[in-house]
Amino acid sequence: MRKAFIAAFYLAASAIAYADVTNPICTQTGPNSYKISFSLTNDSHSVRISASSDPGGKSGRVPVLQTSQTKVSVEAGKPGQRMYFFLEPDHGRGREVSIRHIMLQGTPNFRDIGGYKTIDGRFVKWGLVYRTGVLSYLTSSDFTYLRQLGVRVVCDFRTRQENEEAPEKWVPHSGATMVAVPIGPDNNQSPTASFEQLAQEHATIEQFQQSMEKVYANFILQFSPEYARVFTELKQDHLPLVYHCTAGKDRTGVFTALLLHILGVPQKTILEDYELTNKYLMTSNDQTVASQKLRAQVESMMNAFTPEQRQVLMDSGPEFLKAAFSAIDKRFGSFDNYRRQALGLSDADVSALRSRLLTGE
Repeated sequence: MRKAFIAAFYLAASAIAYADVTNPICTQTGPNSYKISFSLTNDSHSVRISASSDPGGKSGRVPVLQTSQTKVSVEAGKPGQRMYFFLEPDHGRGREVSIRHIMLQGTPNFRDIGGYKTIDGRFVKWGLVYRTGVLSYLTSSDFTYLRQLGVRVVCDFRTRQENEEAPEKWVPHSGATMVAVPIGPDNNQSPTASFEQLAQEHATIEQFQQSMEKVYANFILQFSPEYARVFTELKQDHLPLVYHCTAGKDRTGVFTALLLHILGVPQKTILEDYELTNKYLMTSNDQTVASQKLRAQVESMMNAFTPEQRQVLMDSGPEFLKAAFSAIDKRFGSFDNYRRQALGLSDADVSALRSRLLTGE
């Protein structure tokens, strides 16, 4: 009888220990107002929500709300202040959440890659790594917002020609290091040059699709030294870090996939992050002058193509990233061989990156 009681006690304790806040999502609805949704597991019935402008919440946490509801609206911080929320259930482990999409006037696709769950149950830390599109049209209000992020390095995947057409801009006097890591067919050639040739040859949509898959495979194989350069910045703990190309989709999408894969994020999540560009760039309703300039720049690159061809070129379809990883397996035999040989990342490097960029749970 006593053994049965002890077994039941430990079973109940285990259920409590593994109670979790899951699937937290945060969206900004006003200057300092947010909607937060989440799920509760096992014996958790209510959550204490606190907020801080410090990622990780080591300082400055302010109580916001205690609730049993799983969809709430809250106010926190000052207008224009980046906030992070901490959800602590009455039993079990809590979670941190923040806005993924940072709404800037000068670029519509600026995103934090934090919050993603890894295969071993850890989470990518918020506020350390950002992906985006071109930064040439940032406004003074954008600079005010971005200054608080404390970015130390900005890596630009665009070619020399792209930079000449739309020169790089960042927060004045911020001290951030600007790193050029050009990825493209040629520094003096348009990134769409090969597709323009296809259009002149009246290629089919299927041929455009296949060509895009080859481009992604080429990014990941031919330009591994450029991607390795960004990993060097990460290895040296130069954080927070921003990386970008023009639309924030292709070259940026490949690097994001590499990084998340190395951190242990499952493929399904990696593809979902990649596809968010469809939401924040292609279907965005942002009508700021700077964002219109970005769209005009992208549109000018698409003049030679039919609407169907443009759709292939601008879509964030999962088959492109899958083709890139397939190319790795074909050339190197495994992803681990690729990241050791092509990216110069040892097992110790991976362990250090995970220690720095993931929660320790």
